[in-house]
Amino acid sequence: MKWFFLFAALLIAGAGCAANCQNIQQELDICRNTQKDQDFIIKKQDSTIRQQENQIQTYEANLAELNKHLAISSREKGTYEERIRKISSQVREYMQKQMQDNREFLTGIVFDDFIGNELVPREFSGENRALIIEVSHPVPSGGHIKGIGGYFLDSGEIVVKLFRLVEKDYMVVHSKTIRVEAQKPSMQFIDFDSPLIIKPGDIIGYYFPGTVFVPYDTDVGAVSYQTLRSDEYPSGSRISEDAVWEKNQVKRKYSLNYYGIFYRKEGSE
Repeated sequence: MKWFFLFAALLIAGAGCAANCQNIQQELDICRNTQKDQDFIIKKQDSTIRQQENQIQTYEANLAELNKHLAISSREKGTYEERIRKISSQVREYMQKQMQDNREFLTGIVFDDFIGNELVPREFSGENRALIIEVSHPVPSGGHIKGIGGYFLDSGEIVVKLFRLVEKDYMVVHSKTIRVEAQKPSMQFIDFDSPLIIKPGDIIGYYFPGTVFVPYDTDVGAVSYQTLRSDEYPSGSRISEDAVWEKNQVKRKYSLNYYGIFYRKEGSE
């Protein structure tokens, strides 16, 4: 009887073990299937990543090729534009030279010549109410004066006068007041509102009704210098030739000049 119960217990235990083993096997099968699914998904993702990497490499290669072509095109364009600029510059220079040669051949005119002194800072300044006649720089030929240049220390007024020899006197044939604006010492060129018609031998004078705000050096150059309380030489008035060409000419060089159009041909007026 004892053995019967023992045998029955073993049968029951075996049945339970078989059931448990079957459950474990099912779980193992599920795990294997899940792992296979995950492996498939991972392989698929790896394949997608490799495809994307290949696409990126292709894009990078295409981009490098495009950059290469762009660099070549830019270099070629730059070279082409440089050639165009050089050719255009040469054509302009040639045309300007031809035009200048034609002008000189036909009319003997040189445009925008400057006559007078260098417009630079100088040692002396500060006098008042003076008439300065630039006898060192008479008008060389016919033409017209377009304006004056100066190195101006301050703002102020200048009365520009054109003197012309008539018999034994110099007559004021033009008298033009201009205003100079200078916030600091500087070189400026001031155009007239209308040009002054000139003849060979005319001389330029500058009357300063206030401070002479143009610097000068001494012991160089030559000017006719007069201190005047007011402008005593309006248009049409005269000053004697001896008063202009003094025996003991004042040696000064002012930072003033004039510019315009002048004929080269001898005897031109």
